[in-house]
Amino acid sequence: MKRNKQKYNFAFKEKAVLLSYERNCLSELEKELCLFPGALSRWRREYKKYDSEDGQQNFYLKSNIESQKIKELEGKIQKSDLKFEILKNAGKYLSQEKTLIFYFMYTYEKKYSIKLMCETLNVNTKTYRAWKNKSFTKTQERKILMQKEITSIFFAAKQRYGRERITAELRSLGYEISYSTVNKYMKELGLSDKVKKN
Repeated sequence: MKRNKQKYNFAFKEKAVLLSYERNCLSELEKELCLFPGALSRWRREYKKYDSEDGQQNFYLKSNIESQKIKELEGKIQKSDLKFEILKNAGKYLSQEKTLIFYFMYTYEKKYSIKLMCETLNVNTKTYRAWKNKSFTKTQERKILMQKEITSIFFAAKQRYGRERITAELRSLGYEISYSTVNKYMKELGLSDKVKKN
């Protein structure tokens, strides 16, 4: 059976080459590191080719280290962008009860990793997984859905809708729900309209 050719990154090659100079026994080191025969000789030539004769800095080492730093920086930027995106999408749920944050995470699992969402939203991974694996009754599922809809309508209306208008919006969407239930859920969520009452 033909073996798949293993790919080694620069950091691994560099360490292997430096170790080969210390031990000066290529075949044994190749076996120890599970390398293909002749790998260290090839990597030594590649490494030495970029080592200047006048003792200046090894440009092979420098260029590869810079390349690695760029990749690491790009990875950090990408992660930072994703975190910003998560916070932007989850912003309206952050001041609400934990259940809505969990519901948001569950909804966006296909787009973001659970680990990144937990890190960004300051949620314990085990706690979220326990919530996710918990079986909910139909009543609990409906409550979560209603609270999510209420929150969406509330912030879409720039926090100006009270229980009456939110109830009307929900009913126009086909939900059967009373003013008192909407009022109860809004209190649980800590939602209060900005319109001053005379």
